[in-house]
This record gives sequence, C-alpha cells and structure tokens, in this order.
Amino acid sequence: MAGWTGWLLIRMSMQAIFRLIRLPNLLLIVFAQAMVRYCLILPAFNIYQKVTGEFPSHLSPFYFSLLVLSTIFIAIGGNIINDYFDISIDEINKPGKNIVGKSISEKAAQQLAFSFFIIGVAISVFLAFKIQKPVMCSVQILSVITLYMYSSFYKRRLLIGNFMIAFLSGLSLLTVGLYEPEYYANLTFLFIYSLFAFEVSLIRELIKDVEDLDGDERAQCKTFPVRYGINNSKKLIVLFIVLTYATIEWILITYFYKNTVINFWYLSALFFIPFAALFYLVITASEKKDFSYASLFSKIIMAAGILSMADYGITSFVNGRQLQILSKLKIVLGSASPRRKQILAETGFNFVVRT
Repeated sequence: MAGWTGWLLIRMSMQAIFRLIRLPNLLLIVFAQAMVRYCLILPAFNIYQKVTGEFPSHLSPFYFSLLVLSTIFIAIGGNIINDYFDISIDEINKPGKNIVGKSISEKAAQQLAFSFFIIGVAISVFLAFKIQKPVMCSVQILSVITLYMYSSFYKRRLLIGNFMIAFLSGLSLLTVGLYEPEYYANLTFLFIYSLFAFEVSLIRELIKDVEDLDGDERAQCKTFPVRYGINNSKKLIVLFIVLTYATIEWILITYFYKNTVINFWYLSALFFIPFAALFYLVITASEKKDFSYASLFSKIIMAAGILSMADYGITSFVNGRQLQILSKLKIVLGSASPRRKQILAETGFNFVVRT
C-alpha cells in the first residue's frame, strides 16, 4: 500500500503535491506537536526529576516521531478526501487550482486518502500498544471518522462542520499528552492550549466560510454565511473573537496574575493586540480578499499562541525559576516517602500519591 501511494505521488509535480497535502498546515501541526513535547511535557518531567530524582518514562524521540507522522498522514488523508468531495465547489472558489480531477483522478484521490488514513491509524495502533494503552488509538480512529464525515456531509451544514474541524485542531495538541501516561496529572496545562487551538480554529473556519460564499451558495450548502449573510457572519465571528480573548484573560488571571516571573499585564497586552487587529480586519472586511487576509492572520495568531509554550521550555532551564512558573504542576509519586513530601511542600508543588 505504501509503495502504491508513493507511486501515485511520484507521478504528480511537486507543486501539485504541496497544494494537495496543504504543506504549510502540515508544518504547523509538526511545529505544534513538537512544542507540546519539548516545551510542556519534557520540562515538566525535568521538574519532576529535580524534585524526586526520577525522570518519568516517556516516548523516545523515534516513537514521538511516529506519533507526529501518524497525525500528519491522517491530516493528509483528510485534505485529499476534502478536495475529492469539493471538486465542484473549488472550481468556483479556487478556479484553476484544482488538483483532484486534473493532476490526479477522482478515483486515485479517494484511494490515496484511504491509504494515508490506514497508515496513520496503523502507526497509532502500534504506539498505543507500546505504551500499554490500546484504547489510545481510538483518538486517531475518531479523527479519521470525523474528517470523512466532515468532508462528505457536515461541511455543508450549519456550523457543525466548523466545530468538527476546530475540535480536531485542539485534539492534535492534546494527542501528544494522551500518549504520555506519566503526564496525565498535568493535562490541564495542555488542555488550555488545546482550547486555544479550538477557539482560534473555529474563528478561522467561520472566516473561510465567508471567503468561500460564492461556491458554497451555488453548491446549495447551508453554511452560516449562505443562510444568514455576510453581515450576520461578521457579527458571529466577532462574538467568537471576544469570547476567545475573554477565555485567555480568565486563564491569565488564574495562572499568572500573582506570578513574579512573567508579568500579567505584559501577557495581557501580548494577546490583546493581535486579537484587536483580527477584530478590526473582520469588521472592516467587505471583499473576498479581505477575508483571506483575516483568515491568514488568524493562522498567524494560532502559530504565535503555540510559540508561547516556549516560555515554559526556556524557563525550565534558568536558575530554578521554573519552580515559580510551574509550581502548579501536580507531581504524582510512586511512593509516599516523608522526605519527598517535605521537598514538595517546600517548593510549593501539588502532589498526589499513586498507590
């Protein structure tokens, strides 16, 4: 199967391949999952080691690479199957840019998508058994089912498709933590970033619906802009922008308002400026190109938000300052020695004993 997939790709030009698989989006996935591992999970494990003298078991670099590859293959399959079902719509929204039906036949595109899906799920099954949690491969299986249902039906329905893609965006970050059982006690930190990815992706999906209004309308889709018009769509997008920023402010107040290392007001401004700019881009947008700019800017916000994980990764190596920033991490102990309890209490860590 892998050989057949490779043969199909070889027949296509590099430019066509990059457009078919959405290379920039794939690079963003790789970047995001790498940031989760190296700036959230491993620094947390470093703290654990400093406090307890033990470094938790975790995926090796090779197995982590396989996890990322699984996500990438499933994303590629989703991109291809989406183009397969969107041929008529893309002829209107993206004239002359269709890959499926031109550089590759519809049948071959469908087979290629399923090949990537199968390989991605197969890798996840292997990894799930490797960490002794077979149920984890259900994350990738769910992703494949969601992508197919989205492309074949729900993309053309009111808001449901938008929420499905936003859910998968958040899940792509959370997946890294789910495959690290020793990190489960601290999944709250990763969930915060997953929520951020969900909300920003939802905003971007709504903007893209306005951008694709002409083709969706002719294809009789029931997206929000088709049903309620551009002005109401802009109001809905603005509402989600405000809700997203409000969520971020709540998180900053909860975790950083009294922090002595990272200034709360600096962080607030850091997030306020790009969301204010996106707000402005949306309310002033009137043409398709305006919404294209807003869509691109929302992707930049996503990348910048993920990049903020670097604060944890960098400070975890600077003179013990990570004890102030990461003091809300929960240490899960394999034993309840009095000495360990004393150390944790002195450094301000939460801890639970796993029996």
